Amino acid sequence: MFDPTVFENLKVVIEGALYDLDLEGKIVIIDRQDQVDLAKMGRHYHITFRDKSIDQIHTYIDLKMDLDNLVTELRDEEGNPGCVLEIGFVFKLESLDNCPMIQQILTTIWGETRGIQQEISFQYGSQDQYICNNKIVFHRLIHEDHIDDLLEMIDYIIDSIHQLHKVIL
Repeated sequence: MFDPTVFENLKVVIEGALYDLDLEGKIVIIDRQDQVDLAKMGRHYHITFRDKSIDQIHTYIDLKMDLDNLVTELRDEEGNPGCVLEIGFVFKLESLDNCPMIQQILTTIWGETRGIQQEISFQYGSQDQYICNNKIVFHRLIHEDHIDDLLEMIDYIIDSIHQLHKVIL
């Protein structure tokens, strides 16, 4: 028998916390993907959900572990294997004038040290409505000693959804 990887342990914590909120009626899980990439030999977990009372914002959590980190852990080599974590908030936006306010809200909640990226897209011919994907990017690997931080981040995610909803109404 073998020990679960860092990826598995972090995935179980994220999944458990979100499904608890789903059972409590606070969020609705929309989609879940748990993939093994055979071409690159990596793992990828993606879960999408929304606040039960807010249909307009879909939130996702992406957790990835690449081959180098997986091998380091499985061979018990020197190093500190971990996962890449990304959190995103996706919604429709009618005006790009709201982007600075969105950036400010996310910076206030998540802090200056997090990378906050706003990706704006639209379908050709319908420039009156944009799709806004706001990513919270962590510039370091996430390890098992960050499990408590992951649980705390769920509260930040819920707060972000509520604050963003006020701007996009």
